[in-house]
Amino acid sequence: MELAAKKERALGLLAMLATLLIWASFFISLRASGQSPLTVGDIALLRFIPAALVFGVLSLPKTNQIKATPKRYLLAIAFGAGLPFFLLAANGLRLAPVADGASLIPGILPLFVSSIAAYCYREKISHIRKLGIGLIFIGIGLFIAHSLSSGQHQILQGHGLLLAASFSWAWYTIGIRVSGLSPIVGGAILAISACLLLPVFYVMDWVEFNVMAAPASDVVFHLLIQGIAAGIIANFSYGYAISRLGAEMSAALGSFTPVVAAVMAVVIFDESLTLTTTLAMGMIVIGALSASEIIKLKPMVIRSLAKPTSQ
Repeated sequence: MELAAKKERALGLLAMLATLLIWASFFISLRASGQSPLTVGDIALLRFIPAALVFGVLSLPKTNQIKATPKRYLLAIAFGAGLPFFLLAANGLRLAPVADGASLIPGILPLFVSSIAAYCYREKISHIRKLGIGLIFIGIGLFIAHSLSSGQHQILQGHGLLLAASFSWAWYTIGIRVSGLSPIVGGAILAISACLLLPVFYVMDWVEFNVMAAPASDVVFHLLIQGIAAGIIANFSYGYAISRLGAEMSAALGSFTPVVAAVMAVVIFDESLTLTTTLAMGMIVIGALSASEIIKLKPMVIRSLAKPTSQ
């Protein structure tokens, strides 16, 4: 019995390691897109079409459940982690280093989720969570101070977009939890909505496409990282890790994404890690670890909010 438990834990840790590598590769891929003929619109196509096809088919039996879900929760899922989030993250990473993006998007997430949960759902915040939020604030301040002191206003603009992306993802986190929908169904909603929005954004001249003129190697690289790995595999590996390790430990391990992404960026892009950047990243990681339970709304709140209401 004990041997089986150890095996399950080891498999969960392997799944979480795979998830961390995929999440870090997601940021590396977005950063690399700035050096490629592929546009942000092209990367979005490669990111969302495979997920829309796979999760769309898997979610067909849940059609009635989706229809019964309050529309505000569906909007939070679709816009929070769909095309709007992706455009904010992609454009932010074209202006800021990978370490900044990997720290600010998942690292600041507990701060925004806490604010939304406390303000909208009257969720109480424990002292340890408040400590974590305080450390996150310090990390943000260090990032901003570093950009201002070095005169890198372009990076500061990137930080603004990355913070907006994190705030958007926080709404997705709240939406998926209070809706009662599974991650696969949520993945179908955000991916299909993104595919429907892409032509609308194209007509409005918010995105452009150049995928047919780009090198095949670039297309295959981003398809594998964005579409297959981040869009599909990470959903399964993260869910598997949660089932074996628990949500709390999985969320805590997920806060190491900035560290993994930063190491990969140093090797791939020769990005340097200054003392200030390292301190800021460390503060955010420690803060996220302290506030890792913040993404859990109370079961009673979840049950009451997940009940379908008339639209």
